[in-house]
Amino acid sequence: SSDVCSSDLENINDRVKILRKELGLTLEKFGERLGVGKTAISKIEHYERGVTDQMIKSICREFHVDYIWLTT
Repeated sequence: SSDVCSSDLENINDRVKILRKELGLTLEKFGERLGVGKTAISKIEHYERGVTDQMIKSICREFHVDYIWLTT
């Protein structure tokens, strides 16, 4: 159902924010390392934008994050 989809989205959006804060990075610095602007990261954190598969892979690679943690 679409409910499952949106809750998955929220979890990952939340985790992006948690990760960024744990790393002590600004929106700008976090985005910079992923090759996106701070606006993109801000939108993700405010649920205005989903996290693409490509970005998930970038986050995992760049910040050595566990794919399972990020996506479940």
